[in-house]
Amino acid sequence: MITSIKQIYALSIGFLMLIAFVVFKFPVYYGLLIPAALIFTALFIFSLDKILLLIAFCTPLSVKIMLGTAGINLPDEPMMFAFSLVFFLKLWQEPSDFKTVFKSPLTICVLMFYCWLIITSLSSSIPLVSLKFLLTHFWFIATGFLWGFFIFQQKHNIKNFIISYGLGLCLIIYYTSIRHWQRGFSQKSGTFVMTPFFDDHTVYSAVCAMIFVFAMVLIIKGRAYLSNVNFIFLLIIAASTTVGILLSYSRAAWLSIIITLGFALLIKLRLRFKTIIIGLVIAACIALIFQNQIYQTIRFNKSASGKTLEGDLKSISNISTDDSNVERLNRWKSAWRMFQEKPFWGYGPGTYQFQYSGYQRAHEMTSISTTTGDMGGIHSEYLRPLIESGVVGLLTFLMLVFTVIKLLLNVIYQSPDKQLQLYALAVLLSLSTYLIHGFLNNFLDQDKAALVFWALLGMTGAIYHQHKNIKFI
Repeated sequence: MITSIKQIYALSIGFLMLIAFVVFKFPVYYGLLIPAALIFTALFIFSLDKILLLIAFCTPLSVKIMLGTAGINLPDEPMMFAFSLVFFLKLWQEPSDFKTVFKSPLTICVLMFYCWLIITSLSSSIPLVSLKFLLTHFWFIATGFLWGFFIFQQKHNIKNFIISYGLGLCLIIYYTSIRHWQRGFSQKSGTFVMTPFFDDHTVYSAVCAMIFVFAMVLIIKGRAYLSNVNFIFLLIIAASTTVGILLSYSRAAWLSIIITLGFALLIKLRLRFKTIIIGLVIAACIALIFQNQIYQTIRFNKSASGKTLEGDLKSISNISTDDSNVERLNRWKSAWRMFQEKPFWGYGPGTYQFQYSGYQRAHEMTSISTTTGDMGGIHSEYLRPLIESGVVGLLTFLMLVFTVIKLLLNVIYQSPDKQLQLYALAVLLSLSTYLIHGFLNNFLDQDKAALVFWALLGMTGAIYHQHKNIKFI
């Protein structure tokens, strides 16, 4: 970004003024922060890929700090915000470098999704909440997707990002496991021992599942592209995330991994994108036609979670005695009533958890229901845009998801570059765990999951761009 000696002089003078200000205005020990600030600034200027890796490592380790009624995750969110501003500054200075990013069909889908969020924020029922939602999505998308698209053009940065995030996550897994051990590995304590780094076991397990699947694909199919050090790091990450998933007692995480394994088999059989879409449509139609019979079958399921893996999976359909499942139904029914009232514009991005309480029915509420908007959201990554941004919001999100799947399948089936195929497979399977998990939970408003999700989309854009370049040479 520095292109002339004048800019270097200006930067040097700025640093000297900063040092003078800190020395004269604050106690001497504040001056110890200056070297760290200089190193961080130098990374921004001279090594943009390293700053993305630093953000990836710091994100699992970040802690939410409350500033009045608002919260911010430190240190990752200020880093993402600054990194996002650098992107647009660089875009303004050197627009030709980013033409490939904005010509991508995936970027068009992302921009449509975000622009509709902006539009529905204008009619939001709680404007300040929607504004905060927009801001956080701004730096999630700019850092993970826009910068990712640019930085992941160098294929080794894809692997490095997963390793950086994974190593940071390993530290949290060790911390969580020790706290869990101190409490006898009980299921109840397994839901909160990851605090203050993760809000609860659901987002923790979802992130562990994404990183686990990506690492396993590289270990099993990509040994030829890994140095010994990277291979060892990935083994550590895979083993640690396995522990994290096992001790999280998250049924959704296990279900997402099992279904992803089935999806991997379909990819092995080279199932086409159109076939997958037709299969999903047929499955949805069957579910609608036989919904009463399905309900009658599962309403008597009283399987409890926490005993065995089989019991955990069976308890997913327990809608009679499992408070967690019954509460999901309560929130989904509330969401449907909200949708009927505002089907087009929705209630505004980020507002569901503050608005749904008035749409609950007493006979549908559970012991964990709330009327204060302080205990989780809608528990669905697909219902959320529908309720908060209307029908168009859901359609833009689905278009984004299906575009990602289509582009990655094209690379897997058509690319002559085996390494691109490998990364495309790893991204698709890793992303699949989250998209499946998204039927039961929603985490794209949380930094830990959002950075990985948008980075996977950035990897998709970079991989497909490289594939197209190879294809037409």
